[in-house]
Amino acid sequence: MAAGRRAAVLLSLGLLILPTAGASEQGGGATQPERRVSQVHQDHALVGTIWSAREGRVVSRDELLDALSTTSFVLLGEVHDNPEHHSLRAWVLGELASRRKASGDDGPAVVFEHIRADQQSVVDDFLGSADGADAEVLLQKLEWDRSGWPPAAMFSPLFEQALKFRLPIWGGNTPVDSIRRVAREGLATLPQEERSGLGLDKQLEPPLRAALIKEIEENHCGLLPESAFAPMALAQQYRDAHLAKKMSDAMEGIGATVLLAGNGHVRADRGVPWHLRRRGPGARIGVVAFVEVDPSMTEAETYVPRDPVGQPAVDYVWITSRAERPDPCEQMRQRYSRP
Repeated sequence: MAAGRRAAVLLSLGLLILPTAGASEQGGGATQPERRVSQVHQDHALVGTIWSAREGRVVSRDELLDALSTTSFVLLGEVHDNPEHHSLRAWVLGELASRRKASGDDGPAVVFEHIRADQQSVVDDFLGSADGADAEVLLQKLEWDRSGWPPAAMFSPLFEQALKFRLPIWGGNTPVDSIRRVAREGLATLPQEERSGLGLDKQLEPPLRAALIKEIEENHCGLLPESAFAPMALAQQYRDAHLAKKMSDAMEGIGATVLLAGNGHVRADRGVPWHLRRRGPGARIGVVAFVEVDPSMTEAETYVPRDPVGQPAVDYVWITSRAERPDPCEQMRQRYSRP
């Protein structure tokens, strides 16, 4: 797999570099410097294409919005460090909110993978304050520059739209210490009440679980022992189940929820939708993966992620230019070779 594409997969899954509570993994607690990101392959013929995986055709932005407006759960994927993904999703969020407002409805609620659930009081206090419309202030209160996520400037458009339309904002991620415990010790480290509440008493079907483990293994550059991958898959399930519960909770009384998360989380076959379907059979779900163009892939259909039997794992893929970034495997090698 090419370095750029492997980087996109790693950053979409969010499995290798887990954002820490109050400190950057890479910075040892120091504030990360702002990184200027340039986009490459902007002139590729497929950039800007929205492909309907279910219909097997290109759709317009209006067609996409029409479809998403009829769903209760909208999941918008991302490659975390691609600013184009955040700008486009901010546009989608604003359009969906505008349509609901025009029809007399509130919402949608917005669940951010990038905000921990234990930061919810920070969000709620901010929304009730005099600064409640300033995205920059909210990002500061969330200590974004110490969170381990890419620079706040990339994510500002999303927060600006949520605040403009006064949308409920929910923190969807679990505390990083809990994720690490599950990755090391398995789901048994969680209290039974929490496991049951998240629906984790039921596991992914074996083919789906095997596919997840294989994907994790293939995208960790041979730097982790084989024994690490199954626990990491459990940690991914834990995060997905938590995000699904937050989406369900956020929808109560408002009727629609949008999740903003990595492409690995929004997959319909084994990600958050898998858990949503078990929480509420018949749930209306729409999944859009925002993916980076690969010069070697010239057919839009080939960008669609698929389940073990070849069925589409998303409803739509929106193809964008690629964020220019260093080789992730080299960065990982440097990280794991530190004393």
